[in-house]
Amino acid sequence: MRRVDCAFLPPRDVTMSNVLTVVASIRAAKNKGDALARLLTEQAAVVLREEPGCLVYRAHRSATDPEAFLFYEVYESEAALEAHRKAAHLAAFRDRREKEALVEGAVDVHVYRSITP
Repeated sequence: MRRVDCAFLPPRDVTMSNVLTVVASIRAAKNKGDALARLLTEQAAVVLREEPGCLVYRAHRSATDPEAFLFYEVYESEAALEAHRKAAHLAAFRDRREKEALVEGAVDVHVYRSITP
């Protein structure tokens, strides 16, 4: 059995009720999956380092489609999510993504509010 790294989990004193969860899917342009994966990995590290209100920021790559990606993000408050949306580092990653033509189509984003702790 493999060990699971739980470093992305919030401290036990952080309540998980009423947090905001963002689920987003993004598709790499043809043959750009590896380049997009590198950018998303870098982006996740910066978000977690620079945004204290972001509790979880995980990028996933499809096990069956190497050009399909999914994000799972958890923010402690509306203010934390708004700070993420306005962050200069996020804008810089978006600019790089567009300049390098890494994405096909629009990013599909859904925001949910937790109803359980």
